[in-house]
Amino acid sequence: MPVHVLSYDTAHPGDTSDLLQNLARFDPLQIRRLALLVKTDGNSDLNDFSRSYGLQSAGLAIEQFGGGVLLERSTFLFSSGCEGAMTPFGQLFVDVADAEAPASHDSALVFGCARSRQLTGDEIGTLVHADLVTQTVQGAMADAGVTEADVSLVIVKTPVMSRVPATARQAVNKRITSAYSKAVAALGAGVALAEVERAQIKPETFDADPTLHARRAMVFSGNEVDYVEVLLLANRAGAAGDLYVQTGSMRDLLDASGLRRMFVAAGCRINADGEVEDGERVVATLVKAGATSDGRVRGRRTTIKSSHIDMDKHVRAAVSGVLGSVLGDTRAFISANTVHQAPPGGGLCACVVRRSATE
Repeated sequence: MPVHVLSYDTAHPGDTSDLLQNLARFDPLQIRRLALLVKTDGNSDLNDFSRSYGLQSAGLAIEQFGGGVLLERSTFLFSSGCEGAMTPFGQLFVDVADAEAPASHDSALVFGCARSRQLTGDEIGTLVHADLVTQTVQGAMADAGVTEADVSLVIVKTPVMSRVPATARQAVNKRITSAYSKAVAALGAGVALAEVERAQIKPETFDADPTLHARRAMVFSGNEVDYVEVLLLANRAGAAGDLYVQTGSMRDLLDASGLRRMFVAAGCRINADGEVEDGERVVATLVKAGATSDGRVRGRRTTIKSSHIDMDKHVRAAVSGVLGSVLGDTRAFISANTVHQAPPGGGLCACVVRRSATE
C-alpha cells in the first residue's frame, strides 16, 4: 500500500480544479485513505471563513471524485495565513491499495488519520480536551500501524471558540484563544507520544509552563471545527513506496542552518550557496515556528509581539523567506506559535522526500 504525496495550487480558498486533476491519476476504489493538508489565503482571524469555504469545497470535490465512501475515508486539515513568500496550496496524501507494490528494503512513509468526537463548548480548553487529543493521536497511530517510537510527526487540528459558557465545572467565562487551544492539544499529543507525563498536565500549565512540550507535534486551531483531527506521519519498516519523512528542529525563526541540517539528514544535497540542490526530490515541507515571550530574536528587539499585526503573521512571513531561500520553493506549510511544541522561541521542521536512485 504505497503512499503518494502531491501538491496542488489554489486560485482562491474554494478552488479545487488542480486537486481534481491530481486525483484523476488514481482509481477511487483503490484509495484506502486520503488526507488534505491545506494553506488558504485568509486572514486567520476568528471571522475568517476561508477555512470553512475551503473545507466545504474540498469535501464536494472528493465526493464528486469518489462518492460518499471515499469522503468517509478522507481527512481535511485546513489552516489559513499565507503571509510573505508562501503560495496558497494543498498537500494531497493518498494511501493506495496496491498488492503489486514492492515493500521497501528499509522503511517508507505511512500516514494515519483519526478524528475525535465533537467537543462541547465547555470542554474546549480543559483536561477533557487534552485527553481527547491523546486518544485521537493514539487512534492515528493504530490507523498507520505504528507505535509512538515510529512516529516522525503528528499534525493536529484543534477547535477554538471565542468564549466558553459558564458551567458548574467552570465558574467564570474564559476566552479560549487560539494559543490556548494549541497549548492544550500540544500537551495532549505529547502524552500520546510519551514525551509528556499525563500527571504533569494541569489546567494551570496550559500556555504557562514552558518546560513542558512535545517534540513531534505541529498544532493549529480553527473555529470551523468542533472536533480534533489528526494526520500522523511515520516511517514504517517494510512499508511500500519510495517516500520517507525526516524531521528537524530550529533554534529560532532565522535558523536556516537547522533547515539545511534537516534536508541533509533526508539525503538532499546543499550547494555552495546554501540551497537545496535536488529540490525536485522534496515533495512536502512543513515548519512550525515561534517567538520568545519578549519578541526578541537573537537578543535584539523586534515588533513581533508589540505590533498591531498579529504575532503569527510576522512569524509566517519571516519564515517563508528563510525557508524559501534554502528550498527555492514557495510551496511550504508554515504554521506559527510553538506553544508546548518546542522550547520557547524554537521550532520544528519536517520534509517528505523521495529516495534517490542510489539509496
